[in-house]
Amino acid sequence: MADQIKNVIASIPPSVTVVAVTKTFPFERVQEAYTQEARHFGENRVHEAEEKIILAHQNNMRDIAWHMIGHVQGNKARDVAKLFDCVDSVDSIDLAKQLDKEAASAGKKLRILLEVNLSGELTKYGFDLAHWDGQTDKRDRFLATISDLTRFSNITIEGLMTMPRYVTNPEDNRAIFQSMKKLSETLRTQTPGFGSELSMGTSCDYRVAIEEGATQVRLGEVLFGKRPVVR
Repeated sequence: MADQIKNVIASIPPSVTVVAVTKTFPFERVQEAYTQEARHFGENRVHEAEEKIILAHQNNMRDIAWHMIGHVQGNKARDVAKLFDCVDSVDSIDLAKQLDKEAASAGKKLRILLEVNLSGELTKYGFDLAHWDGQTDKRDRFLATISDLTRFSNITIEGLMTMPRYVTNPEDNRAIFQSMKKLSETLRTQTPGFGSELSMGTSCDYRVAIEEGATQVRLGEVLFGKRPVVR
């Protein structure tokens, strides 16, 4: 397993951050990835993440950046703000407001990514920006939202995240990644200071995502193998 992790990480440009998605995997996978220089880890359940974060501290792995990559319910905002360094799935002003408040209470600055839904799938979370390039109203509403979010002082908007369709042919998501890159460039032109992070691409399509400008990729199965079945 360590060799598999090493080979995948070594194949990725140093300019791209690998977020090792350890949700449902045991803490031993965190340790293995850490020995291969992984320093960013993604979790989507508060209780599971808390256990791993405690174990990481006990094992002197304190330079890890923990990413919340799943949908955050409002009643979990306090725990998420306390435990995580980054929330990569902020999909509403209300959630950002709650995280800002809880980050202040925790005495920390929380890094966030705004999750956008570019595929138009109803099952996906995120700000609805499907076909945004041809619908200026969507873009303008999102720009207004970003303007509102910049008023919060305890969160830093570092960029965008999207979860495209699961595909067997990575090329099927290239257009989504191209649209994401263009959206980022548009936002940064019209909103000075907007973060340039682009979190897109998972185990099934990360190489195409990198070709299209991803600065972060979220990798689970390609590093650790098939996920354990969670009941």
